[in-house]
Amino acid sequence: MTGRVPWAAVVLLGVPVAACAADPTCRDGATLAIACGLNDRGSQTRACVHGSWAAPDACRDPDACVDGSSEPMACGLNGRGSQTRACSSGAWHAHDACEDPDVCVDGRAESLACGLNDRGTQAQTCIAGAWSAPGCVDPDECVDGTTEVSACGVLGSQTRPCVLGHWGPGDCVAPIFITAPGRLDMVHDARRNRVYITTSDDGGQVASYDLTTRQFDAPLVTGGIFMGIDLSPDDNQLIVADSTRDSGHSWIFRIDLTTGAVQKISFPLNPLDDLVSGTYTAVFTSSTEALVTSRFGGSGFVPLRRVDLTSGTSQEILSVNQDAMLAVSADRSTVGCAGANNSAGPLVRYNVGARSITTGQADRFLHEIAIDRTGSQFAVPAGQLLVFDRSFGQLAAIGSLSRDGDIAVGAAYSPTRDELYVAWKSTSRSLDVYSSTTLRKLRDIAPIPRLFGDIQGRAFVSGRLRVSRDGTRILASTAGGIAIYPTGP
Repeated sequence: MTGRVPWAAVVLLGVPVAACAADPTCRDGATLAIACGLNDRGSQTRACVHGSWAAPDACRDPDACVDGSSEPMACGLNGRGSQTRACSSGAWHAHDACEDPDVCVDGRAESLACGLNDRGTQAQTCIAGAWSAPGCVDPDECVDGTTEVSACGVLGSQTRPCVLGHWGPGDCVAPIFITAPGRLDMVHDARRNRVYITTSDDGGQVASYDLTTRQFDAPLVTGGIFMGIDLSPDDNQLIVADSTRDSGHSWIFRIDLTTGAVQKISFPLNPLDDLVSGTYTAVFTSSTEALVTSRFGGSGFVPLRRVDLTSGTSQEILSVNQDAMLAVSADRSTVGCAGANNSAGPLVRYNVGARSITTGQADRFLHEIAIDRTGSQFAVPAGQLLVFDRSFGQLAAIGSLSRDGDIAVGAAYSPTRDELYVAWKSTSRSLDVYSSTTLRKLRDIAPIPRLFGDIQGRAFVSGRLRVSRDGTRILASTAGGIAIYPTGP
């Protein structure tokens, strides 16, 4: 026999020898990498020892959580809040906002300014996540820069300023009171420091009261029953309505304040309707044009006239209720009209530039109307004070419908500020100020109660209000005369 024979093929005594133990499963020294970990992104190694794979070493896992899992977690200032976190790419991520019941860190203390002017002090401590609420120690009794108006004397008022948290001294200031029996309407002339008053007593007159001397001048016109009065935009003319008439005409008077000249502008009356009486109220829409309403001897309708003051000609532009009250905005862009003696409470808005008319109704008996400086808001005293927008959509109803409550009898808007002045027949107040923006009360002007009496549904009786063109004074008709107040801060 030549050459070597494989050991597995050796035969002893004619009998084959058993093969060697089973072949090994791996080669000694070999290694094997195995995926592992929470998301199988980790790694571990197995080594081949004596032909077999040994136990693997520890898994080196980069992940902290199983992808897609979630769990609640504590959060917040004191760890009492709750928040859910989610596992993404093997890492925890905040999933939603922390719902923390606490507003402060337990045990924290701080001192806060407080009080009317932030000059007070209070110390607060955080307990169980909430600030304790001790009382404020405030040395002040009022807000710096504010004023307080209170009644004093007879028809007087006292205004006190707040200085460094305390009310300062205030003098009792009595309003100017003009005794004028039979007074109906009035208007203030700042240029000449006068008040012009229409009256019906002693034959009637257009009176002129000098605010400097506190005396009456000679009347401008006499011999009528003078009603509504208005001052021209240039401050040099008056127009005055006269309730008297003759067999075929009614009229208004135009008075030149620079010369004293008086012009009577007449309107022909319908001969078939002898109940139409004299004129009731008149307002300037410009220095050369006016609107005029009339009276009626009973219950009926009268013309609303547009009058050319230069030529003396007029045009009937609408039929309105008798004794319709007119009010013109400070910018002379709009005239408001409230018809009397009609439970529907007819309202008219006249656009001066466009010469267009918008109508509405208050569903109450009316006697008076006020219009703000731009013609965008109207107020009518009708038991309550009803406030409307430019389209006569109702904005508010202020006051009471009870005969024993606060009854609005007069209203006027400031020509310079967003303020509305209201006269009340009341046992607790008389003349106060509202914001025309928020329609909330701002302050009192005349806190004396019972200053204005029952008007019995008629204008020019009590509580008629007119504001000076510069907005600093308000004129109010009272029993026996006219009170003049400052409009306030």
